[in-house]
Amino acid sequence: MHLKRYFSTIGHLLLAFLWLPILFFDSSFFADQYFDGKLITSLLVLLLFIYLFTTSSLRIKYLMIIMIPLSWLGELLCCVILDMYDYRGNNIPLYVPVGHACVFSLGWKINQLFDTDTKAAIRKVLTLFFILLFLFVCFFFNDTLSVALGLLFFWALNRKKFSSFYLIMSCLVLWIEVIGTNLHVWSWSQYQWIFQTVNPPIGSIFIYIGGDMILGRLCRFLLRLRKSQIVRNKLNITSKF
Repeated sequence: MHLKRYFSTIGHLLLAFLWLPILFFDSSFFADQYFDGKLITSLLVLLLFIYLFTTSSLRIKYLMIIMIPLSWLGELLCCVILDMYDYRGNNIPLYVPVGHACVFSLGWKINQLFDTDTKAAIRKVLTLFFILLFLFVCFFFNDTLSVALGLLFFWALNRKKFSSFYLIMSCLVLWIEVIGTNLHVWSWSQYQWIFQTVNPPIGSIFIYIGGDMILGRLCRFLLRLRKSQIVRNKLNITSKF
């Protein structure tokens, strides 16, 4: 059992590293040297989504499906309306909302591989890591946007009792942000309203965490709505007799 869990952990961590070659095809380097590889990236993200979806529980499948339109709305808000960042080609790639769902599912799968004691250790290590990281970008890069988003990030983590799942997902988001910006798949504007930031801002991970909190609330609302509808249907059937 321990050996199986070990190989499963390695396999899921390799899936996280797959984002490097996946996003490479949509990089400015690949487009300049060969051709626009956005379609290749889209197909690879779709294949990753299919794998994660088919190997997930019913609840996670439900959340993954809902996350796609929710993520699309979030992209429209942050990228188009607020103009916080821009994608190569100035269009939101179709694979982006699907990719958000993949990150959520992958983070959940990795977190489920660890026992209670390991999750407690992860909480301590990653919480300290993010505290030091935010302090570093604040003092050495004067990243005021990450300071503001960082406060919201730790507020959100506190509401979730510093869940190892959210900390692991934050690491995945940070990894993908570093890859995407360095490959010039997307870039963040240096000046954001009254704030300034680096590319990428560390505080961007809050957008994912905040989006997931909205997703959770939306799902709980839909489930309550469904349960109430089932109850009403049963009452209507009973009243007929």
